[in-house]
Amino acid sequence: MQEKCVKCGKIVPWIVLMGNLTLAIFQIYIGYAANSKGLVADGFHSGTDVATTLMVIITVRLSSHKDDKKYPWGLGKSEFLGAVFAYILLFGIACMILIDAIGVIVSGQIHPPHMAAFFAALVAILANFILSSYGFCVGKKLNSPAMIANAQENRSDMLSSIAVLFGVFAANIGFPIIDALAAIFVGLMIGKSAVTLGLQSFKNLIDEALPGDKEKVIEAEVLKYRQVQGVNYVHARRVGQHAWVDMEIIIDPRNTVQEGHAIAREVRQALMRKYTQIKDVTVAFTCKENITPKALAQAARK
Repeated sequence: MQEKCVKCGKIVPWIVLMGNLTLAIFQIYIGYAANSKGLVADGFHSGTDVATTLMVIITVRLSSHKDDKKYPWGLGKSEFLGAVFAYILLFGIACMILIDAIGVIVSGQIHPPHMAAFFAALVAILANFILSSYGFCVGKKLNSPAMIANAQENRSDMLSSIAVLFGVFAANIGFPIIDALAAIFVGLMIGKSAVTLGLQSFKNLIDEALPGDKEKVIEAEVLKYRQVQGVNYVHARRVGQHAWVDMEIIIDPRNTVQEGHAIAREVRQALMRKYTQIKDVTVAFTCKENITPKALAQAARK
């Protein structure tokens, strides 16, 4: 399954790239021909996905670069850097869409778009659902932040296309301003996505801890080993599709240094076997100094 997902990871970005490029041209052309501000805005949204997909193709290839002396931790962070760049681009597009739509409303020159824009929006909804589904499947299997970010953009495109669909319909039943409001909604949606996801990518770029309780899960797994009496700390960070873990375990002070290294090595290998997304684990060890006589007696009986 993993090998199959790796193959898909190489093919799907190209499928998404061509799909977004075709969709962007289609939406912008129909949008201008049908005089729909909302559809044109949605077309530019799809156009930004072309740029982000190119970023995915480049950064995923960079992140697969094997570790060497020059880059001992690999190039996994290139995915986060690429994601930050993509979201800055998205934010710029959002500002452009908002300025254009607000300008139309202020000028008062509002006309209902042709119903061709309605059917174009239906096509866009279906296409974005298919593209995002492919992207999420491969991104989650490979734990690729760039692929997941790109799939999220396609999913937000789908939601914005629904807004455009409603805007075109409402404009043709007597509320022409709704189409321009749909364009504003698309712009705000793009801007929110760019800020939220861009900040998350930036945090990963500067080594934010793993999300949720993943560090606690790792600690609980380590404490299953009889030789480990406690864990002082677990520090984990993402490097592209993988995680790097640093930890310090507590062992019995009667163990020799050689035995301590053996325990640390066993813990490291066990974690890497259980969690395939962990790239490497650094395990330090220290001794628990305040062991009670009762604990010593119990250890001696073992």
